[in-house]
Amino acid sequence: MADEIRTDHIYRRAHVLAESGVHSCPAEVVAMLLAEGYPEAAELLNSDNIRADLRRVCEAADKGRLITTYRALRH
Repeated sequence: MADEIRTDHIYRRAHVLAESGVHSCPAEVVAMLLAEGYPEAAELLNSDNIRADLRRVCEAADKGRLITTYRALRH
């Protein structure tokens, strides 16, 4: 159960980092998660769907558009 909670937290944290406008691509989001102490983030976020979602959110944040937060990463 703890692993499931941690995994969910990593997905949510990745989305928050992408929304921040600080990170311009999924690789930067993953690098930040690794730096924050989530070594499993690279493997968890290594899917085409998740990278596409993170890329979309990063691009929208860069352009100043708000992406609704109720959308979860697809995995």
